[in-house]
Amino acid sequence: MFELAVSTTPPQIRCAIYTRKSSEVGLEREVNSLDTQREMCAAYVKCNEHKGWRELPTHYDDGGYSGGTLERPALHRLFADVEAGEIDAIVFYKIDRLTRSLADFVRLMESLKRFSISFVSVTQSFDTSESMGRMVLNVLITFAQFEREMLSDRIKDKLAMMRRKGLFVNGQPPIGYDKIDGRLVVNETEAEIVRGIFRRVADYPTVFQLMKQLQEEGVRTKAFVSKHGRQIGGTPMHAGSIYRLLRNPLYIGFIQDGDEWHQGQHTPIVERELWDRAQALRAVRAQPRVAWDVSRNLLHGLIWDESGRPLCTTTGGSGKRRYRYYDSEAKSPGRQKHLSKVRVRADRVEDLTFTSICSFFEDLSKIRKVFLILGRFEIEAQQLRAQANAVAKRVAHSNAGELRRLYEALFVRVEVAKTELRLMLRCREVARLLTTGQFPIDRVGADEGSAPRTYLLSVNANLICAHRDFTLPIEIAPRRGTPDKKLVDLLSRAFAARALVMANRGKPISELAKAFKLGPSKFARLIRLTYLAPDLQAAIIDGNHPVELTAHKLIYSTLPLDWRQQRLLLGFDKGLENLL
Repeated sequence: MFELAVSTTPPQIRCAIYTRKSSEVGLEREVNSLDTQREMCAAYVKCNEHKGWRELPTHYDDGGYSGGTLERPALHRLFADVEAGEIDAIVFYKIDRLTRSLADFVRLMESLKRFSISFVSVTQSFDTSESMGRMVLNVLITFAQFEREMLSDRIKDKLAMMRRKGLFVNGQPPIGYDKIDGRLVVNETEAEIVRGIFRRVADYPTVFQLMKQLQEEGVRTKAFVSKHGRQIGGTPMHAGSIYRLLRNPLYIGFIQDGDEWHQGQHTPIVERELWDRAQALRAVRAQPRVAWDVSRNLLHGLIWDESGRPLCTTTGGSGKRRYRYYDSEAKSPGRQKHLSKVRVRADRVEDLTFTSICSFFEDLSKIRKVFLILGRFEIEAQQLRAQANAVAKRVAHSNAGELRRLYEALFVRVEVAKTELRLMLRCREVARLLTTGQFPIDRVGADEGSAPRTYLLSVNANLICAHRDFTLPIEIAPRRGTPDKKLVDLLSRAFAARALVMANRGKPISELAKAFKLGPSKFARLIRLTYLAPDLQAAIIDGNHPVELTAHKLIYSTLPLDWRQQRLLLGFDKGLENLL
């Protein structure tokens, strides 16, 4: 009889050892806390060699990183190796070495669940493969988070006590002081700069003018090197730095702790009288803060540009002439710089939106289209007209708060394009407003189950503000030949006809057309040529127009307002390609 040999070798379990220390104190020693944690974890792995455990040679050590966050370089490398399938178990000294946040631990467990990773603590016995072990682990994490929060409270209390004793504990000192052995020492070179700023603030009407003068003189902010070796500060003095400097009580010998001031142990570098004079100037020049009111910006959160960017509320102007804008450039580093900036005057777009909504409820044909989109045919025209007139009167007499709630309910979004304003209305809410007569209506969410059925209300308007560096997109093409006299004369007559109409607005077109020996229809077509794109007008005058373009084709073509469509219709795109 032959017996089959059964292999009893356990499967290999690749163990990664992770260590962490919150502070950098002691890391320079030959044997530090990270080494101690690693040795104990390595000994624990060696004791389980009979189970197939094997220590991986890669070190995952985070020295000087808090357990309250997962933003740690060694931990990121550990996660990357887990995702690469190189690790089977993570071994650490205590669970709080991995994380001290319960929320971070839950996210960590969820993200690593699909990799079947085991968590092993050397000093705390639990097994995450069983429900009891997972419960014990959650309890330990809860106490770890509690310990971290208690430690944070103790540190806050200690810092507050040090501030009450007049010690500076806010990190790097401001310009004018150096920090030596934990105490502030006056830097005479920088202190003279600070005194000069306090003296000269009265000589300039605004802080920005003072900032420009300081930049011309080469004055820079305080420069220092962070604990990670990164250069911070040392940049040209900007307005924010000047504002912070002027309101800092440190320069008159006080330490600020929230709203309280405590007498400091450092030497002041600015006299109290000079400092009080600067504060009085700041108070006089300060712009009054306007309390945030959503109804003041009726389209806040509802208005977008045609590139899909939300427009943010900003203010501009100076003195009594202050303007509100909806601006596409939010103060965020991730903005799309390849797109041109869009800015519209808030009062103008809000007025146009209001008048457009009032006109919409007075137009029976548009309201009828909304009901047709919803598949509703039962309402008679006369009844619909009466309900629409009643709603239009209510909208016309609504205050700002009621209009805001109406806009939130009706608008899917408002879009600003180059030549139009697009109002996208929820058909269901328009129909509900007309059938129930409930006004004002409350804010609603998106229709459940599907996207809301919308009606596009388009209004021709040029709302986008031109920039200071705005130029018309006219490319100078090389002269190809002599201009066509008929086309040039036609353009000249078109502008002359437009000037005649603008000077005689009270007279009918038929009477003005006689001055050009034309009928009313052709006279209107002639005036329409003044809406040609500027580059097309320049091409006709320079003689760079397509050969097939004639005066008859130009005046009798169905000329669109869109400049790109004009180029396609009249053959200019093809002509420009030949020139290039």
